[in-house]
Amino acid sequence: MRKTLLRIAAVAAAVLLVGGLTAYSYAAGPQKMVGVVVAEKSSSFDASQPVRDGVLTVDNVLAPDDSWVVVHLDMDGKPGMRVGVAHVTAGTHASVTVRLDPGVTLTDKVLVALHADRGVRGAFEFDMKRFDSSPDKPYFVNGMELAKEVPVG
Repeated sequence: MRKTLLRIAAVAAAVLLVGGLTAYSYAAGPQKMVGVVVAEKSSSFDASQPVRDGVLTVDNVLAPDDSWVVVHLDMDGKPGMRVGVAHVTAGTHASVTVRLDPGVTLTDKVLVALHADRGVRGAFEFDMKRFDSSPDKPYFVNGMELAKEVPVG
């Protein structure tokens, strides 16, 4: 009798544990792909020059495929309004210039990111409000978005 009670208690504990983990996972929501995951040696960029006269010059870009250099206003460390994009083809590029929207007052710094060109080639198709359905998502390397802060000069 005692063995039966112990077995029932063990089964009940297992059911509660599995149920609790399932409820926790469900409450946390589905884990979504954050962007286009790429290898570190296949994509990078360096933007060390400050924005000058409404133009950002990216020193060099290594793109694994056709891509976009995207510039956003800085909103407390997060990307705000998009103020410029420049298309690059797969490979290495030096001195890529991105003209920024002249009608926008820039923040003290801007955020620069590299995005894939996975939708209609040559048409930038990314909307932060519709991230899941946007084909031109940002690249991620080692779990981090390939993005940098650049000062506005």
